Amino acid sequence: MATITFDTPAHLRDAPAGSPFYAAWHREIARLVNDRVPLSRPGRSVDPSVVDLEVDEERLKTWTGFSRPLLMEHRDDRPAAFAASEDRSVQIEYLEWHVTRTDGAITKITFTTETPEYYAVLAATEPQVLLDLYRRLVSPQVQLADLVGAGGTYKPRNKWNTTLGIVHYIMPINSMKDMLGVSEEIQNAADARDNFEPLPYQRMTGADARLSFDNWVMTRRGLSVAPWNPPGLYIVDWDDTGWTKPDGTPVDDYWTVARGAEGMVLRLEYEVPATEDFVVGDIAIGGRPITTGGEVAEHIVLSARTVAGRESP
Repeated sequence: MATITFDTPAHLRDAPAGSPFYAAWHREIARLVNDRVPLSRPGRSVDPSVVDLEVDEERLKTWTGFSRPLLMEHRDDRPAAFAASEDRSVQIEYLEWHVTRTDGAITKITFTTETPEYYAVLAATEPQVLLDLYRRLVSPQVQLADLVGAGGTYKPRNKWNTTLGIVHYIMPINSMKDMLGVSEEIQNAADARDNFEPLPYQRMTGADARLSFDNWVMTRRGLSVAPWNPPGLYIVDWDDTGWTKPDGTPVDDYWTVARGAEGMVLRLEYEVPATEDFVVGDIAIGGRPITTGGEVAEHIVLSARTVAGRESP
């Protein structure tokens, strides 16, 4: 196996063939991945664009999309946890969502796992593609000046990605940088720890513990670990079992994959077709009508993939 070129999340082809965007994206990912980082002995984390890795196995790491810290904080009051989750600053499991309401009732929930880094690279290399993408995903009213500031600098917290819609993460620890570098925070303590001891970092998220623990398991077997290609954070499953329409019958399939592919979903929408005589807010989960996006996020499964193997001489 030779060293790799990092592909775009879910093999997206937003820019035309031959665009400088693709090389710029590879450079951005390579910048975020440390060449060689010691983890739990004797293995290490490596950058597969620099290190020739003979891949022996692939590990799919999964967790659910609702914030574990909120569940811990509101252990005995789940409605309070769901209400608090509507603030995107606490949506910290690498899943963020935007709720659309009409007269107070939820009509649509849009979930994303897209990262700000992707859109910053688009802004720097293909600003028209950036604009076209925003217009398709959020509104035809988006203007380039809304997205790009002086000198072509991308504005991730623009109104179309905050109050008026959603395109990618805005919560600071939700990012490609954080996913690829999740081990960096703990690497200095990893060698002194056993996998069954408390994790040597303060985050209480379900995602970070899963990502780090699995890396340790593989490196302790003497394997080197690396990001799967294409690197990304993906929605891999969702479950509406037991959800009911207003008449008490099971819901139909109201999910739409708006971006990505099977096993690598980046944008997922939940909306009842206009042909029905009810909306999302009329659907019940466990007998209770949906009042927040968090109640749906709890039923979404997220993933990141890692490969492991031996380094070629």
